[in-house]
Amino acid sequence: MEYKELRNKVVIVTGANHGIGQATAVAFAREGARVFINYFRAAAEGYGVITTEQANNATEPGRAYYYKMQTKRPDDAIKAINEAGGVCYALEADLTEPGNLPMLFDKAENALGEVDIVVNNAAYCKLDTFIPASELEKKESFLGEFPMSTVTAESHDSHFAVNSRAVALMIREYARRYIERKASWGRIINISSDGAYSHPSAISYGASKLAMESYTRAAATELGPYGITVNVISPGAVQTGYMPSEIEKEICQVYPLRRVGKPEDIANAVIFLASKQADWITGQVVHVGGGNWM
Repeated sequence: MEYKELRNKVVIVTGANHGIGQATAVAFAREGARVFINYFRAAAEGYGVITTEQANNATEPGRAYYYKMQTKRPDDAIKAINEAGGVCYALEADLTEPGNLPMLFDKAENALGEVDIVVNNAAYCKLDTFIPASELEKKESFLGEFPMSTVTAESHDSHFAVNSRAVALMIREYARRYIERKASWGRIINISSDGAYSHPSAISYGASKLAMESYTRAAATELGPYGITVNVISPGAVQTGYMPSEIEKEICQVYPLRRVGKPEDIANAVIFLASKQADWITGQVVHVGGGNWM
């Protein structure tokens, strides 16, 4: 299905150098939208679990490969957009710096025009838990790959800075510019997680995503009168390079559709929520997870 109304719309997609963000940016370009790609490459060592050299040498899904994806440039997305005849602009910027958010909109407007759609996809996840360190030594790592640490003020704040605060400030900046120019049609789509309600082993990640869902509902109520819809997509397990093949096979056995997600599965749902067909959908959490969350 083609969504002709998306042609020439200007879209900001955050965290678009790999995975869901990359697939979303490419999907919009294929519909004729003009795409502004934001990304940020945190060094693998910043997660405290692996070196950049190990990540760069990884070839199979798992911890090292996932951090390789986190630190890649958006070259693949740009190439795919160009091959589709699309128009894009990419800028690296850390969303934990509040001053960078107005700058993103300035750059997008200068390069592509006034922003119609924002997809808040960028995320930070470093596993933390309430279990004390002495007990964690006795436990297996998450998915057999990712070590956990006891929650700290720093781990809490690092998650909320990207997954919650940056989303709120992106919405604020978009709303201000949209209302000032007296626009009448807009879309905000936020990417959450089906672990948002409760995420043992990733407690700050889950809580920060649930806070973002609350911001979404409030924004839908407040911005609806101006013609802006605001929705959440809540993905199930999507293979973005973090699941070792044996873990992926195990998850497939418990998902009703017997497979994990692909980034394109989430991108397709984003495109729908941005389309005219979703004109009367707002303030919703749409679960896209192969039936995992019923």
